[in-house]
Amino acid sequence: MLKEKIGIESALTKLAAFQCRYYKQIILTAVILTLFWGYGATNLHFQGNIEKEMPQDLPVFVLQDKIASKFRGEEYVIIAVCLNEETGAKNIPYDVRDPRVIKSVIELHKRLESEPSIEKIQSVAPFFSQGVPEDIEGVKRVLASVPGSKSLFNDDYSIMLVYASPIAGLSEDKVEETTELIRKNIEAITKPPGVEYKITGIAPLIIELLRLMREDMVFTTLVAAAIIFGLLALLERSFTKGFLVFLPLVFGITWTFGTMGFLGIPVSISTVMIGAVIIGLGVEYGIFMVSRYYEERSHGSTTRDALRIAVTNIGASTFGSAATTTAAFFALTLSVMPMIQHLGQTLAMGIIFCWLAASVVNPCFIVFEERIEARKLAEGLRKWVGEKR
Repeated sequence: MLKEKIGIESALTKLAAFQCRYYKQIILTAVILTLFWGYGATNLHFQGNIEKEMPQDLPVFVLQDKIASKFRGEEYVIIAVCLNEETGAKNIPYDVRDPRVIKSVIELHKRLESEPSIEKIQSVAPFFSQGVPEDIEGVKRVLASVPGSKSLFNDDYSIMLVYASPIAGLSEDKVEETTELIRKNIEAITKPPGVEYKITGIAPLIIELLRLMREDMVFTTLVAAAIIFGLLALLERSFTKGFLVFLPLVFGITWTFGTMGFLGIPVSISTVMIGAVIIGLGVEYGIFMVSRYYEERSHGSTTRDALRIAVTNIGASTFGSAATTTAAFFALTLSVMPMIQHLGQTLAMGIIFCWLAASVVNPCFIVFEERIEARKLAEGLRKWVGEKR
């Protein structure tokens, strides 16, 4: 263990010398790689279907897939035709079997039937192939003559259901487009006063879940970043030092999301919060590195010596912390649940990237910032001397 620690410290000492000499090149390389990973982050895939995050080789899930493939029940978009008596409109239907409602449903049925992305429509429309009676009693007689027609209504006949099944095998994006297409067709048909068409079902629920996941991931990550950056600036009593501590987190998050995009690791319910978690776990590496460097500088050490001490000591110490934390997260990949595996993979990558950013890239930004401040100070002194003369 001692030899290993000595080996790490020796490697980090050489790294510090390289950083001090080639800090500009390292910064440029880091920026280019970050842009590359940033492009990968645009390929992030959100997985809203929890069933796909389950172990698909277990017998119970294999059977479920066979049933779903046979009946495609999970792909139905359910359109609920509801009565809303609170609209205040006059002459509103009191029963969804009202001929006006039936005609409206038939119009929607014909529209959706002509859409190429809709494979199958189930509604009361086929029951009225000979025409819609003029009164509700006639509609009741037609429905009574059709076995199973009652399954499309609730007990008090205030809701009628229409089932629209998209073509099998459509991606989530295509299902979302199809759901939006159904919504536009609903807006286009003639609807009696007091009648509302509401869309539900597994596909719309997944679409809504995906929207919430995207918003939550962005919101929680930004809130965590804003809070931690504010605290860092306050604790360091310097906006610049706070930014230097926070910078590895920017790299770590970008690199993690980019790698997820390139490897096809989905953002699911279990991984949607990784941005905030990585920020919380990875911030300590930057704090230790920046604090130790400026501590050495305050004691009179040169830039080279301060960088060597900070990178060697803090880098070696935090390496052990990062390694053990990463190992614990990688242990999650042994789970039979894909969502747990993805959680372990993403958190482990996040910790690794945060450590690399704090130990390899961030010291170069520290040197770069100090050189800029030194130039500003020298320029200010030259101006001051010139004015005195």
